Amino acid sequence: MSDASEPRERAAGSRGFDPDVWIRPLCALAVAGVAAYASYVHQRDFALQGGADTVSTSLWPLSVDGLLLLATVALLKPSGAHTRRARCAVWSAFLLGIAVSLAANVAAAPALEWKPVLVAGWPPVAPLLSVELVVRRPDGMQGERGGRRGQAKSERLHDDDDPLLVRARPLDARHRELHQRPASAETLRKEVRIGAGRSRQLAALVRGSRS
Repeated sequence: MSDASEPRERAAGSRGFDPDVWIRPLCALAVAGVAAYASYVHQRDFALQGGADTVSTSLWPLSVDGLLLLATVALLKPSGAHTRRARCAVWSAFLLGIAVSLAANVAAAPALEWKPVLVAGWPPVAPLLSVELVVRRPDGMQGERGGRRGQAKSERLHDDDDPLLVRARPLDARHRELHQRPASAETLRKEVRIGAGRSRQLAALVRGSRS
């Protein structure tokens, strides 16, 4: 038992110290923090020009950068942590915050020349690029990690005690009684609410267990 568990423990330990998992989000948060600090003064000047009082002038930038910070933290979470609707809402909030921050920063530039506009407009653009680099990882890295995740999921699905198999078997049996054919991967995906890749694995295992 101990010999079989040692490779799994070593694999789990190596995944826990993967530098890419930590460096990318930390760098993105650092860029977002620096950008928020740099844009605060510009947005405060913009609010002052817009007729806000002293208190509102100091608080208005926090509403914009706070929205960006919340959206940035949400985007740095793994994609599986959000539903599609929630992820669209997060991206909408992030892009809206970027647009408002960019407009306020550019409007607060001392002159409409390329140097002042670049200095004032860069802070809102930096979080957008950093988050995009974190979310859109290189294809090779995605394939390697996707392969490891798929292998781990496949191993879990072969366990007879897996809750997905427990839920899928009666669904497949009921589908066979009603339609005289096994439940498709798409049917299982909708009923069990899992991804397309895992639903295909689940459908194959359910059919294999019956045969």
